[in-house]
Amino acid sequence: MDIDKPTTVICKVLAMDQYSFCYKACSNCETPMPDSPSHTFCNTCKGRRYPFKRLFRLLFSIATDTKVLNVVCFDRAAKVIFGCSAQQFFDFATLHPYAGICLAFSNVYVNLQCRP
Repeated sequence: MDIDKPTTVICKVLAMDQYSFCYKACSNCETPMPDSPSHTFCNTCKGRRYPFKRLFRLLFSIATDTKVLNVVCFDRAAKVIFGCSAQQFFDFATLHPYAGICLAFSNVYVNLQCRP
């Protein structure tokens, strides 16, 4: 693969970290925030209290025809794969803890555009 050019490959998702698929971020600047209920303000926004939002950060192990790669998939691409926002999926997974990951990947064919 040429490092300077995006490459489209057909790959298979081998594994996904199911326990840290999203993180809390400031809704104003999208800076990551600690995942504690008592932490409600953003240090980057000078202590202003913006509501937080959840953003996807998916850790995948994928296989191409020649190698296995570890891939981090952030919010914009993950919304395409999951079909919803991280907050919507978090709420669903909280209500249905055993259905979340199975539902997201049932009959999904993933064609990832990878940049090494």
